[in-house]
Amino acid sequence: MESCAYFCALGAPFERELPRQVATMRDVAELTARRWRLCALNGEGATRLNGQLLRCDTLLLPEGVCPCGVRAKQVISYGFGARNTLTLSSMDKGLLLSVQRQFCDLRGKAVEVQELALPESWQRWEKPQLLLLAGLHLLCGTL
Repeated sequence: MESCAYFCALGAPFERELPRQVATMRDVAELTARRWRLCALNGEGATRLNGQLLRCDTLLLPEGVCPCGVRAKQVISYGFGARNTLTLSSMDKGLLLSVQRQFCDLRGKAVEVQELALPESWQRWEKPQLLLLAGLHLLCGTL
């Protein structure tokens, strides 16, 4: 398994949809014990870090969250404001993910500014969960 993690306090309903190389972590000590290629946080996960050192190459986190003690080479935010890297541009004619700034995926390939159609089956997720899931798949090269 690659060194990729999604950190959450409780089980996420979409865990079965995560890319296969992403492990779900629930323990802060285990999360902070090593360096990750990719670490994704939800708001609750960022709060639970409580200033402990988290080291990763790429950090995916929700808008408005800025956890102390994080060392990352690349930070990608998701949310609904214009300042986020990933947002939803439409839900009227299917789900469209909007990439608002270029970044690199885990293979080092540039992800350009664009809109991407998301699977219809993902409509059942709440919007923040949907963005997190899409971001992980985009970074892992499975979207």
